[in-house]
Amino acid sequence: MAPLNTSRLNETFDLLTHPHRRYVLYHLRTKVRDVGIETLAAAIADWNEAHSRMERASHIDKIKTALYHTHLPKLADAGFITVDTTMDSIGLARTDGLDRFLADAARIDGYGHIAADGTLTRA
Repeated sequence: MAPLNTSRLNETFDLLTHPHRRYVLYHLRTKVRDVGIETLAAAIADWNEAHSRMERASHIDKIKTALYHTHLPKLADAGFITVDTTMDSIGLARTDGLDRFLADAARIDGYGHIAADGTLTRA
């Protein structure tokens, strides 16, 4: 019996290892329009409520930097999101291959449930 090619599965799990990448996918699935990097960074900061209001701006800047340099390029290279050069238009390209894992991951992350229509409810 020939070994299974698990490279796509490995890539999928690698993409889902970081909570910010998962949240980008959760967030984009709930939006009709593309969003900017500032919107994504602020949304992630809101979900990471552990930071005080005084640290919020610094926290958003750190998230934005990580999104710009690491997380968004990984998701774009895998073909799951589209990103314009100004980072003002980030959209969901596809989720095939991820759909079966996103709903469970959202529930485990405490983000609630991703419904069939893409809406995200908070747990």
